[in-house]
Amino acid sequence: MELVDYEVTLKDGPTEVQTAKCTRNAAASIALVCSESSYEQASLVLNRLAGFGLSVMTEFHITNSVGSEFVKKPPTEIDSSNISEMNEKNRENVLKNRVMEMHNLCNNKKLKKFIQKMVKYGPDGILYKDYHGPTIKVMFISCDGTGVPGRPKELAKKKGKQSDGSAKTFEAKIGAVYIIEYTADGKPLLTESGDIYRDKKVIYMGTTCTAEDFGPMLYQHAVENGLDDMDCVVFLGDGAKWIWGIQQEYFPYALTAIDLYHAIEHVNAIADLIQFKGQTGSNKKKAFKEECIELLRCGNILGMLDLIKSKPCKEGKKEKLDTDMKYFSSNIERMNYGAFALCGIFVGSGVIEAGCKVIVANRMKNAGMHWSTDNAEIMIALRCAIRNDEFFNSYIPNNKASKVRFPSKTCAASACAA
Repeated sequence: MELVDYEVTLKDGPTEVQTAKCTRNAAASIALVCSESSYEQASLVLNRLAGFGLSVMTEFHITNSVGSEFVKKPPTEIDSSNISEMNEKNRENVLKNRVMEMHNLCNNKKLKKFIQKMVKYGPDGILYKDYHGPTIKVMFISCDGTGVPGRPKELAKKKGKQSDGSAKTFEAKIGAVYIIEYTADGKPLLTESGDIYRDKKVIYMGTTCTAEDFGPMLYQHAVENGLDDMDCVVFLGDGAKWIWGIQQEYFPYALTAIDLYHAIEHVNAIADLIQFKGQTGSNKKKAFKEECIELLRCGNILGMLDLIKSKPCKEGKKEKLDTDMKYFSSNIERMNYGAFALCGIFVGSGVIEAGCKVIVANRMKNAGMHWSTDNAEIMIALRCAIRNDEFFNSYIPNNKASKVRFPSKTCAASACAA
């Protein structure tokens, strides 16, 4: 597909306006390559392999123009009646009842070894290929934040984690939804290897907006991907307050789970606050952590807290230990890991962490990159659209030419550092 002649138009005044004119498919090809590597590297690929003969700046502006088509805005209004209806619908459902049944099973001391074995080796489910009955649909929703290296000018007044209180990054927020089907009585469908069967891909969304705007955007994202048709909703997150604020406002009916591996990090932090004396102190610490994690995986949070209380705390660390223990005591319902495991409910944040890596880190955190929030917003939207197949559905073969307008080279040069 050949490019239409590249045109440059100069206007009176201090601002120079240029117009790049190319086919829609060519613009899509440029945006696709630029979304996967730096603009400089993309320029080498496009010019040497495709013979486009375009400058880095032209590729940057075309990519921004294409990507801006996929940028999502916060909805102006959320229908609260929908949330109320889903709340009523999810008050009693098969999966919630099964979780409660498994929770009671986990509390049976006579079945301790049996439960530990089941938690370790996987849930009691049915092979997908052998099941032909009715199913219930469960939507899993998760979100997280990740830092994006920003321009110093934009970060000048922003508080950060540097020793002087300054920031080197601003936060991008990524959301993900995916659907898993269970049997009519709430049992998971399994692959032949024993993993939870999932035939639908993860659908991502992302933004550099605040948590206040991200909440309704995540809700809208879930609605667009079938939320209203779900029989149950599971919401996953780490310990961040803004995440659970969103859950309570927009998904109050959901089964909730804190990422297991985030909880394990807190166990490791607690182990560092405990005094283990003698030459075998390191072995005692290791055994302590293993016992805590085993109790955690079975959802026996109270038992784990009793074990922690039985150990001496390092001098001056009592306040920190109490804070870490409160993290567990205040999240017991979200750490029902034994019951979740027996029901085949995901409790790890691998999906959303993979999203943060694939959508943001792989493209936007490379050496020397500094992003404006506007350009980061566009790149995140573009990369989400590509992975969701939205991009390919929008840029279908056609012969229509599309015009891309952008500001002068001097205005945008710094943006192309990415």
